[in-house]
Amino acid sequence: MVSLEHGSVLRKAFEIGVPNTGAALLRLQYEALLKAAWLLFAATPLQVEKLARPLENEAEQAAKGLPGYLDMLAAVQKSGPAGLTQPLMEFNQYSRHALNSFVHTGIHPLSRTKEGFPLPLAEKILKFANAHSHLAYRILAVLTGEQQRMNQVTKLYLAFVDCLPMNTANETKPT
Repeated sequence: MVSLEHGSVLRKAFEIGVPNTGAALLRLQYEALLKAAWLLFAATPLQVEKLARPLENEAEQAAKGLPGYLDMLAAVQKSGPAGLTQPLMEFNQYSRHALNSFVHTGIHPLSRTKEGFPLPLAEKILKFANAHSHLAYRILAVLTGEQQRMNQVTKLYLAFVDCLPMNTANETKPT
């Protein structure tokens, strides 16, 4: 749900003309999606329990001991389904550093502010946000345990494939 929230606000950011914020949100959306995948396919019951506790100081401290981003990604790669792990791995490989620049106000957003935000880049970021949302919906469908829900999500994917990124290395690099 957090990944879907970030994706929704990302689209709104582009709509209201703040594309650097939208690009930064793509990184946040991806990390929320990665954490959801990790929780479902790779986390131990104790790790899940640490994140399910009521928000108190003790729970916050316990959650700090959880694996980091790259460790979660490696764990998901080992135990998650290929249809989820492959896009997560590719996105990490081709997009993490550029999006890190947007999150931390590095060279990318400074350059885009000075030179303008190219429409093809905006379109690519929005397509990645749509892809992340699709994967988040797939995870939610898996949680229901209903094959009919999974089939519905797949049908929606096929109906809106033009709004999603191409599945090639050249098309997965939003720089």
